[in-house]
Amino acid sequence: MADDTLWQTKLHARLHDPAEKALVLLRDPAGHEGGTSRALHSVLFTNGIPTDTLRTVQRADWWASAADRPQWPMEEVTLTGRDGQTRTRAVAEWAQVRWTRKPTLIHPLNGKEFDLGSLADTDIHDVKHRSRAHFERLVVREGEAVDWRRTLLAFWRFGSELREEEDNGALGQLWPLLPADTRIPDHAIWDHLDLVSAFAGAFAADPDEDAALLALSLGPVQSFIAAARSTSDLWAGSHLLARLSWEAAKVVCERLG
Repeated sequence: MADDTLWQTKLHARLHDPAEKALVLLRDPAGHEGGTSRALHSVLFTNGIPTDTLRTVQRADWWASAADRPQWPMEEVTLTGRDGQTRTRAVAEWAQVRWTRKPTLIHPLNGKEFDLGSLADTDIHDVKHRSRAHFERLVVREGEAVDWRRTLLAFWRFGSELREEEDNGALGQLWPLLPADTRIPDHAIWDHLDLVSAFAGAFAADPDEDAALLALSLGPVQSFIAAARSTSDLWAGSHLLARLSWEAAKVVCERLG
């Protein structure tokens, strides 16, 4: 598989949901996938996205969603399909949360809830404009061509860092904490995008379109650190373990993102 295909697949995965999803969900007539995500796709993927890539990212989204949130009960609605059947499925109405009316964040470890008051007055058009401008600034080009790998890395590293000089309407510290799922706001949209991109890359890079989990450990850490006899020893030991971990991971990161 060509390298560009891998990076394009992973980048498409990072754009399948907009960062501001929680702020526009059930508020934007275009739908959360019809705003910033579609606009950025039109900027980057000028020739469209291959069907195989769309299928890969959709599968990755399903896997990631199943991994980081529970599956909600479905209810039957009586809509007639082309085959004449009158049954289909939709998310239960009680599970559809308009987060801006009562925005809450939940700590992922202790379950503590943080009430943000109300964000109902948030201008969705302004938020979408800020989001699109932020990501367009992160696109890396070589001449007229997009550098897919460096753009992907820029989106991953700096996507959650929205730096705005003007305070009027600025999203500030809320930007990196915006939830992926408004029903269970205990993980950020960035966590979900990371996982979808990881799954999509694994599916795209493997001939069998399968995913593998690599576990690597260096140790024992405690006894190694405890052997330090000076501050410089302690620093050197910690730095050595961190550097070894990074060197081991770097090969995988360079190959697969």
